[in-house]
Amino acid sequence: MATPGQVANDMSAQATFWEKRDKRIGAACRDAARVIRDYLADKQVDGRTYGGLHRRLLDLSESRRYASFGIADNLDRALRTLQVLHAAAGAK
Repeated sequence: MATPGQVANDMSAQATFWEKRDKRIGAACRDAARVIRDYLADKQVDGRTYGGLHRRLLDLSESRRYASFGIADNLDRALRTLQVLHAAAGAK
């Protein structure tokens, strides 16, 4: 399993790749990288930011339209990482 830092770096690279191909995927990847890094830096992530990103990642990873793009596994991994970090931040 990749560390949260590795997932953030992967999402940042994915954002660069997808930016000109599909703006929704690019934005979701960029936001996932930013929020993961915020959690790692012990910054406060409000529920609305987390919830909106969670919903977008879930929608994109389960969408039939994006199934053939080969990004679903990466989005799902980012989603699982965010869930773990969010739960850990709530336990503090």
